[in-house]
Amino acid sequence: MAEARKNELLVNAYVVLGLVLLGALLILGRVLIIQWVEGDKWREKAEKTQLKYVPVEAEKGSILTCDGAILATSVTTYELRMDLRSSAMTEESFQEHVDSLGWYIAHHLDGSRSPKEWARVLRERRQAKDRYFRIHPRLSVEKAEIAKTFPLFRLGQFQGGMILVEHLERQRPFKDLASRTVGSVRKGAKPVGLEGKYQQIISGEDGMRLMQRLPGNIYLPINDLTEISPKPGKDIVTTLDMGMQDIAHHALLAALTSHSAESGVAVVMDVKTGFIKAMVNLDQVDNGYAEVYNHAIGSAVEPGSVFKLASYMALLEDGYVDPDDQVDLEKGETKFYDLTLRDAHAHGIDTTTVAHAFEISSNVGIAKLVQRYYGAQPEAFIKRLKSFGIGRETGVDLAGEATPQLKDPSMKNGWSGVTLPWMSMGYEVEMTPLQILTLYAAVANGGKMMMPKLVSEIQRQGEPLKQFHPEVIDRKIASGKVIRNMQQFLEGVVLRGTAKGMQTSRYSFAGKTGTAQIGYQHGKDVAYRSSFVGYFPVQSPKYAVIVVVTDPHNGYYGSEVALPVFREIADYCFTSRKEMFQMMDPDIALEPADLRIPQWEVGMREDFHQICLEASVPKQDDGEGEWSVSKIQDNGRLHLLNRIFLEKQVPNVVGMGLRDAMYVLENSGLNVGVIGVGKVRKQSIPAGTAARGQYIKIYLE
Repeated sequence: MAEARKNELLVNAYVVLGLVLLGALLILGRVLIIQWVEGDKWREKAEKTQLKYVPVEAEKGSILTCDGAILATSVTTYELRMDLRSSAMTEESFQEHVDSLGWYIAHHLDGSRSPKEWARVLRERRQAKDRYFRIHPRLSVEKAEIAKTFPLFRLGQFQGGMILVEHLERQRPFKDLASRTVGSVRKGAKPVGLEGKYQQIISGEDGMRLMQRLPGNIYLPINDLTEISPKPGKDIVTTLDMGMQDIAHHALLAALTSHSAESGVAVVMDVKTGFIKAMVNLDQVDNGYAEVYNHAIGSAVEPGSVFKLASYMALLEDGYVDPDDQVDLEKGETKFYDLTLRDAHAHGIDTTTVAHAFEISSNVGIAKLVQRYYGAQPEAFIKRLKSFGIGRETGVDLAGEATPQLKDPSMKNGWSGVTLPWMSMGYEVEMTPLQILTLYAAVANGGKMMMPKLVSEIQRQGEPLKQFHPEVIDRKIASGKVIRNMQQFLEGVVLRGTAKGMQTSRYSFAGKTGTAQIGYQHGKDVAYRSSFVGYFPVQSPKYAVIVVVTDPHNGYYGSEVALPVFREIADYCFTSRKEMFQMMDPDIALEPADLRIPQWEVGMREDFHQICLEASVPKQDDGEGEWSVSKIQDNGRLHLLNRIFLEKQVPNVVGMGLRDAMYVLENSGLNVGVIGVGKVRKQSIPAGTAARGQYIKIYLE
């Protein structure tokens, strides 16, 4: 009985084991069939099920100048790839067209390989079942359209295997001009400039496209269309004038190069509105100078003698001195405790007026006056400076403004017996160039301080969405009498003082030179910071300008380093801006060297050649094509640059006459509306926008 039971259990165990082994063999067999017989079918099916909606980047809005020229815009480019394993591409079709396709690629896209080499590579990649083979990394819209007509590609995405991966590139037609002000947004880096400040407005809303995931985490578009279309970003219109930006950039660059300086800043501001017309920041780099950091906004430094404006304003506003009062300059040398203070230039003057002490930028004069009247009450001096807006940020519409540093007598550390006299002449206080310029512009503007602005409008397709109007910081920083006195002081600097050598009979300007020592408090070798801040014309101030040059060599006084840059900017404005013409002296004839051909005018190349021939104007033409843009070189020659109009994009007609503008726009399929007379100064749809038969308005002046 027991033996029979044992045999029964063994039989059952063998049966179970046999079934398990049989199941294992069946599973193994099925795995082998799937792996080696049906592998391609199941892999293709798996890939088809790995679908995902992938964001499609929206086209960023453009950044425009005050007259509609493009500072930054998004341009569409295409990466050309090929699906050499597409199920719809037959072997017969591939072999029939591959040699011709290789010839077209070599002759039209990439000549680094011969036609035979391209055909060989394509065959090899098909043999390797490459589904995402890259043929070209960057094609323009026009080249991509041409590529669609190539053999095999013309059969479409599936039968021809052509894949176009769209990319949006940020381009700057003016290259380095205002590049730090325009800024950038890069992955892994802090957003800077206008691109960073207005990122949300410019960026738009991404769309969605259905993509198939390939090995290597590559996504292949299922079709050529997006399921959810991206919404392009809005455009921002800046206050920048590229004519002024160009002249300020090259004038500053020439000064930095001539004096082997470390860095420089030049800013031009509209006195009445606070709108910034030009902002240049250049730093020395290995191969010259480039825009590396926005010192105009982000670098608070000791301003030196240009700060004396604030010190004299305080003395006048508090009623301690009048312009004709006498001050003893002690022949330009005095002592405060154990420190000797000297004037920058030996003059041998004992006693002179307060006004003349300002004009010759006497350190001794201002230090003695401030110490005499505020030495027992330094907090009153600080309070008065703050009433002028000193010590606070301007609120400029750009991120990164440095906070000015103004010492306070209540500080236990940092305030000494010589702090007050040294502060009076621009040491132991820190301000940015833009903060200093804002103060001077307020004096030029009758005491009304305006907030500096770089953006005037937000647009979409040329239609205004939001406008930013001039904004007042302080309606009256000082009494009318004091402001008039300071205006006379600043004019006196040019007529009789440290800027006398650069005055001109053609127009009037006012301002203050500055030469600050750098590193004196740390026992280092003394370097200098040269500056000039001024405005023009004196009778009805229009523009205020600051120029700062750090660590110049071959001269370091503000009058010889920074002032010539100011003059070149002012000369440009008076010879190229129609609003300035009536402000020039009508009795002074222009010298031939001062006559300038207007920059950035656009016309047919043949017309420029004819005009230059008849007017005996020297020219340089390195371009080709039907249209040109005029630019004046440093040597006075007219340089003709190319103006290229791309198919299916809105052309840039700023600078053109009406006839030429209408011809170009209508040939692009646009409906045109015209406002004003003269040259085109603005267009409602930015250049580079896709041309789809829109209605565009052009504004002439």
